[in-house]
Amino acid sequence: MDNQQDMIEGLLQFITLAESERKLLAADLHDQTLSDLREMALLARRLYDKPPDAMTGEVRDGLAQIVAGVTAAMDEVRRAMENLSPSALDTLGFIPAVESCLSRASSAGDRIFAARFSCSIKESEINLSETEQLLLYRIVQEALNNIAKHANASLVEIVMTRATGDMLIRVTDDGRGMAISGDLRRTRGMENMRYRAKLLGARITWLNTTGKQGTAVEIRLPLQGSGAWPKMEI
Repeated sequence: MDNQQDMIEGLLQFITLAESERKLLAADLHDQTLSDLREMALLARRLYDKPPDAMTGEVRDGLAQIVAGVTAAMDEVRRAMENLSPSALDTLGFIPAVESCLSRASSAGDRIFAARFSCSIKESEINLSETEQLLLYRIVQEALNNIAKHANASLVEIVMTRATGDMLIRVTDDGRGMAISGDLRRTRGMENMRYRAKLLGARITWLNTTGKQGTAVEIRLPLQGSGAWPKMEI
């Protein structure tokens, strides 16, 4: 048992180190890459705003395309930065960070969907270290990524509530659904979700929503004061 606990603690320390590296990479993207793109966009904009007789129509069209391309690249860099290091976890807390993650996912890329969020538990009830909060956040983030890629959903809802002493996070979509027996093969995204859940001692379940299309992902783990974290074997 001690060896099992030592292994889990070692893995959590490794994850903490890896996330620190991700934060450094996100900082580099912000300080260097995003700054360079911003300067390029400003330069192209200044040239584009010159009087029409100062350049040909072809040049103006080219500059307009550069401005649009650089602006889109800046948006992609910002999304990559947020995926690498979710700033809302540090500045707002776990619950607002999950809501923010849902909001961003709903408007990212070509597959836009309506988002609905509700929470009936308090931030103070979530007895997790920073690393454990990040692991749980990554599970929710991966669930939203899977929906955006595969579900073709028009509505996604996250409900966070208390369920017999546990915290229950339910991510539901109204998309095309999934064959639970067949689609739960060991895909990389789902395997990552399972692995993080095991480290936390959480239970994760995929369900077909009743009476309609869509899928629900349920993550359940103890709230503060409801008992020790039952870490599972990896």
